[in-house]
Amino acid sequence: MSKVFLGIDAGTSVLKACAFSADGEILAKAQRPVQIITPRHAWAEIDVEHYWQLALAAIREALDGLGPVDGIGVSATCPTTIFMDAGFRPLRAGILYLDGRSDELVRAFAGGHGGGRELFRRVGNHPSSSTCWLGNLRWLREYEPEVWKRTRRIGLLGSFIVQRLAGSFTLDWTQASYSGGFDISRPERGWLPGLLRDWKADADMLPELGPSHRAAGELLPGAARDMGVVPGAPVAFGSADTAAAAFAVGLRRIEDVLETSGTSGVLTFCLDRPDFDEAFMNRCHILPGRWLAHGAMSTLGGAFAWMKNKVWPESVSVAELEQLAAESPAGANGLIFLPYLAGERSPIWDPDASGAWIGLRLDSTRADMARAVFEGTAYGLRQMLERAKKRWGLVPREVLSVGGGSRSRFWARIKREVTGLDYRLAEKPDAGAWGAALLGAIASGEFSGPDDARIRFILPNRPLASPSRSERMRLADLERKRAYDKAFRNYEKLYPALRPVMHDLAKNDGEQAGAVRGHGIEPVP
Repeated sequence: MSKVFLGIDAGTSVLKACAFSADGEILAKAQRPVQIITPRHAWAEIDVEHYWQLALAAIREALDGLGPVDGIGVSATCPTTIFMDAGFRPLRAGILYLDGRSDELVRAFAGGHGGGRELFRRVGNHPSSSTCWLGNLRWLREYEPEVWKRTRRIGLLGSFIVQRLAGSFTLDWTQASYSGGFDISRPERGWLPGLLRDWKADADMLPELGPSHRAAGELLPGAARDMGVVPGAPVAFGSADTAAAAFAVGLRRIEDVLETSGTSGVLTFCLDRPDFDEAFMNRCHILPGRWLAHGAMSTLGGAFAWMKNKVWPESVSVAELEQLAAESPAGANGLIFLPYLAGERSPIWDPDASGAWIGLRLDSTRADMARAVFEGTAYGLRQMLERAKKRWGLVPREVLSVGGGSRSRFWARIKREVTGLDYRLAEKPDAGAWGAALLGAIASGEFSGPDDARIRFILPNRPLASPSRSERMRLADLERKRAYDKAFRNYEKLYPALRPVMHDLAKNDGEQAGAVRGHGIEPVP
């Protein structure tokens, strides 16, 4: 009987449990949808205990009838901050990366440490709630002091799941990279005592740090019983989800580009030295001697779920929106969409940015509006590609795309036309889960380390949006190219022009927002 390695991909909108063989064949898969809780303006949370029950249900379904598990790894949406008591019981809802409640506190912290650029020099990341989750500690101390008094352990979603599985409280370097208290250029240093002191964070409350593939412990009898398997399987430290996906596809050359497309969207570049740019979210790679630079858009795919659920709820699926958008020509008849529906990270780093359709006229149609959303997300990706070219001289020829949003050929064709790059789909889905399972396999001794030549990485299929010869001729048409280039130039001008208005609107919205909003962001099909 072949060995079984479990990869748990703990996402923002979907949680997956996938069982793999050592050569990457998927043996079984189960998933559960995740509901995001948005109780107040700029908040985004998850019910942590409910999330654990979802994980157990998915794991039981995936492992049913497969026999013993030989290794377990976790990839988790990052950062999701979890506050726990001494028994590792969550004291409140987990705070997701989409959450902006601590932005002002993080900015104030950066201002007291020489400004954002000085903090960037020390930790390798732009100061924001997405890259400085230690800011959530300051928020909790100030606004929920009773919860803070009971807090004894502070970790991330990956830490919480690994602790439930193996009893160890750990965090890998890819997730610590977004803490604000860790130097990603020299991860072996661990937590930086000076910055922890300034954040007013007690090191004893924080997880043990280490590389992603290190064994955190063995599967506990109680967790094994809940999962329906025997105990004792090695459990790895685990990693952030985008880092796991980058590992699963073997991203190691500086000219390689990976797109992970889900609720958020990330363009990932691999660096062979810690040469970081402030427009990107930077972290350690699972592969030694490599770093990852993520151009992360907060609602790249979430924009389509928003459009389907909030703008045209009568639509059944995103596929219907594609059909509608296809009725509009390239350039959407002069309509441009800014996809900043939850503020934005890369490349503008503005939590108060907001979405907009610009160019509406009496002759604008729903088809134009729908197409503008598809095109606006592609313009955001092009911005980051051009930034990478300017900073590192990267001129990739293609993009490998993984995640739920990568399945849309219509969207991929637009991205190809806007960026000028071929889009290739990974030959196998579930890259994040396979990356996690590989960490469990390394922790078990199946592989010697992340650089083991026997590891089978996921390869790309043929170009996802590769046109036929006749279509290639149409894509080369100058008028079509001019439409996208003109729209992109205007797209780049819009945020600087609208920024003061966006900030004024955000201030007013924040002052008026007090009621529970109870809506969720659904998975991208």
